[in-house]
Amino acid sequence: MSAPQRASGHAHRRAEIAEFVKARGTARIDELADQFGVSVMTIHRDLDHLHEKGMLRKVRSGAEAPPSEAFERNIELRKALNLAEKQAVANTGFAWAAGRVDMTAVALDDSTTALHVLPRLLQHAPLTVVTNFLPAINELSADPRVRLNAIGGDFVPEFSSFVGPQSTRALRDMHYDVLFMSVPAVSRGMCFHPSSAAAELKRAFMESAELCVLLIDHTKVARRAIHRICDVVVFDAVVVDAGIDPEERQRLEDGGANVVIADLPARATESEGGPRP
Repeated sequence: MSAPQRASGHAHRRAEIAEFVKARGTARIDELADQFGVSVMTIHRDLDHLHEKGMLRKVRSGAEAPPSEAFERNIELRKALNLAEKQAVANTGFAWAAGRVDMTAVALDDSTTALHVLPRLLQHAPLTVVTNFLPAINELSADPRVRLNAIGGDFVPEFSSFVGPQSTRALRDMHYDVLFMSVPAVSRGMCFHPSSAAAELKRAFMESAELCVLLIDHTKVARRAIHRICDVVVFDAVVVDAGIDPEERQRLEDGGANVVIADLPARATESEGGPRP
């Protein structure tokens, strides 16, 4: 196995460990070793890494879940989870929007799902891209075909993005063809976020868009956070992977949402055992 493959495997396992601990609240070292089929020393190294990144708390007997708000916002964890689902959703969302608007100006919020739109955008260059997300800014700034409008403000390391009143004012002075964005939680026909500042900024992103596309993997559905962003129905399309619970999909459609299903590629389904619950 190559070094990049090993690194990817470590990242995937660590993300799954963080999810396992969050779901249970606590987990013992030996329990985690049995669950993930690795040695106790490997689990110790994984927990050291996850503790350093703020994804969980390593304690003497094992690990504890951090406060839910910090967990939701941790950029390292979000980048590692549900990669196949996010890529499928991003590709489907891009194709849906490309058939409806002339994408000369595009906005991306600070979501790791929207980050997967970047390869498709670069195929569509030249164009203007508006974003407050540092990983997207770093990647786009290297391409001379992209006119990058980086939204500044207060930098939040947990998001790896800029938020606050300055960011909101900048967005409200703009207009772009399409916005690709995601949210941490969708429940009862509404979108939620654990941060009030991030929720406000996402609303500002939406106000300046001709077309709004929500990109969510199925794990975001039926989850809640404290701050309401908007009703789901205000999006022109709600793109979600095929792992969504049929009843949840029906609830969204009954509420008036335009749900677009993104199917996972066959190879991803076979190699990963299908969409993860």
